[in-house]
Amino acid sequence: MTLNKSMAALSLLVLVGGFLIYKVYFVSSAISADNRNTENNAASYKVLESQKIIVGKDIDPGYYDIKALDNETEFFGDKMHKNAVLHAVPVHMNGNLSIKGKVEFKPSEFENVERKGQKYILEKPGYYVVGEEIQAGNYVLSRTSDKIRVFVDIKDETETESLQTIQWEIDEKVKKPIEVELKNGYIIYIDKTGKDGYLSNESDLLLERNNEDSE
Repeated sequence: MTLNKSMAALSLLVLVGGFLIYKVYFVSSAISADNRNTENNAASYKVLESQKIIVGKDIDPGYYDIKALDNETEFFGDKMHKNAVLHAVPVHMNGNLSIKGKVEFKPSEFENVERKGQKYILEKPGYYVVGEEIQAGNYVLSRTSDKIRVFVDIKDETETESLQTIQWEIDEKVKKPIEVELKNGYIIYIDKTGKDGYLSNESDLLLERNNEDSE
């Protein structure tokens, strides 16, 4: 009987240890660059309401398109009107998030950004990766309206350093084109905010190729 209990305890210890190893070394790596694609994205669909979220307990780690389902929603301090979307937000294992209102967490699908001719149309705020959703090359960045505040941060694949930041305030007139060099693996973060302080999916940002020979 004692031997059976010892074997059961050992088996339980092995199972728990295996689960912890899985959580730390595999689930937490679910938001690595290798998993930033539709097939390997470990995120799972959920609709949650006002609460503090622990990643790994309340929601799986991964990349999410985060959509407001209420007229006044907050995600981690960002105010959002109903149907506003944040694209491809990385959610890390053991991270803590806070939401207000009803929020849809939908696993991101990484498709090419809409393109018209030589222009990429960046409608949603959030995160984009060069080489996956936007072709590498040299571009001119512009906006279709000056009625939103724009912040753009471009990092290399390590995400340790901002290579270029662009900020346009509401009603600011852009005096000259903003040129950006985008290489494979670069990460582009976009924030667009309206006069009311809420994130905006309106007024597109445009990336237009200015060098057809760029790789």
